Amino acid sequence: MKKTLISLLTLMIAVLIITGTAFSMEGHDMDESEKVGELIHKSTVDGYMLSYYLMDLREQQKKDMDKPHHIMVYIMNKDHQKVLEGKVGFMIKDSEGNSQKIMAMFMSEGFGITADMKKQGIYTIITKAVLGDVKLMDKFTYEMK
Repeated sequence: MKKTLISLLTLMIAVLIITGTAFSMEGHDMDESEKVGELIHKSTVDGYMLSYYLMDLREQQKKDMDKPHHIMVYIMNKDHQKVLEGKVGFMIKDSEGNSQKIMAMFMSEGFGITADMKKQGIYTIITKAVLGDVKLMDKFTYEMK
């Protein structure tokens, strides 16, 4: 009886450890605590993971800024390593068809821009990343309220 009880306890502890490890690795693709702003989109393109964060600078600074929206894209390669080099460009179109083309700068282990998304409505955001020999295109919509 004692051996059975010890075996059961050992098995339960092992299951708890394995289950806890599985849950803690759930979001291992990127450490969300390092990101600034609100997560607005995640996608996978050709095995690369892209996550987009938006921060409205009007909440922290002057309300009359020309380009008060800061967008960051963080890219991870197929081996789940952060992409720290490359050229990234954005094209942002509002619901009226007006577009902004902006080259991103590398910062905070991602690629960032400032844009004008002050009007309420749906914006189409197109991203092109050139990472050595790899070219990635991503497209999504986001509604500014």
